[in-house]
Amino acid sequence: MLYLTTEGPDRERGVQHGRKFGVEIRRALQHARWADGGSAAEREAAQAMWAWLNDHQPWLAQEITGIAQGAELPLDAARHLSLFSATRQFGECTTLGFCDSDRGPILAKTFDIGAQRDVYLLHRVRPTGGYSFLRVSWAGNVWAPTGINEAGLAVGGSSTPALPDQDPYAMPWHLTLNAVLRECATSADAVALLASMDLAGKGHNYAIMDEQGDGALVQKCGDRQAVVTPECDVICGTNHYTTPEFEDIPAPTGDAGHSSLARLAWMRETFIESSDRPRPTLQGLIDAVRHDEGDGRLCRKGFLGGHTHYAMVYVCRERTMLVSDGYPCETEFVPHTV
Repeated sequence: MLYLTTEGPDRERGVQHGRKFGVEIRRALQHARWADGGSAAEREAAQAMWAWLNDHQPWLAQEITGIAQGAELPLDAARHLSLFSATRQFGECTTLGFCDSDRGPILAKTFDIGAQRDVYLLHRVRPTGGYSFLRVSWAGNVWAPTGINEAGLAVGGSSTPALPDQDPYAMPWHLTLNAVLRECATSADAVALLASMDLAGKGHNYAIMDEQGDGALVQKCGDRQAVVTPECDVICGTNHYTTPEFEDIPAPTGDAGHSSLARLAWMRETFIESSDRPRPTLQGLIDAVRHDEGDGRLCRKGFLGGHTHYAMVYVCRERTMLVSDGYPCETEFVPHTV
């Protein structure tokens, strides 16, 4: 994994990013198939998302502009790198959180990804305004699929199917948690902020945990949002919807669908439904992420095509991200603080 700290105004932070990782950013553009150009529909959707960012979250547009400047790339290239995941199929992943444990509220997220693991970046963001935070992205983009901020708010997401006929003038789904990490101190604040914006592209199951132990799983796509509250002080999510608001959207099919259903079933059976539930501990959460047996395994190592190349575990009250740089079942977790 790559590491970066940026400080100051948003465009300047982007310039710092682009200057440091020019080689890696060009490699990321290959993973993102920049040379393909995309379809006319994808290009139109990207234009609409870019307009939304400039209108509603201009700091992200400024950061992307700075990345292009620092890496000496066309703005279209940098923009594509941040927005392409909203117009193309991408990723799986799992989230699991305990509202209370021997170390207070804790949250975990896995990354089930492929060859693009060579451009993943742990980015410490210290903006001029708003909370400082850690996020995970690629070199050259401004994704925030997971992170923690200086208020002790931790977030992580799992992608879900897109709604048909959605308006692309909306927040690109992989960028959404940036706003939460920068602006919110509590889960309630995060849920309200998410409700204020529509998503473009795929949907997401957003797991949210604050330092008070208020946890939530927000199922969101397009103009729809549903909130799943903790059961037995546990939140968990995979890659399908479970709420009435999304009952018309079927679970993914094939291996991906089987994996999503099985991972969620294992977490629910182990931590919610069992009469012999384990005591919630930080080590227990790490062990869950390392679970690599049966259909419900969270560390996949190629099972049904999935590779859990990275995992993060957050200790909210300590403002700490524990990172497994490799398959979590065979890799130690290293702490990083905001």
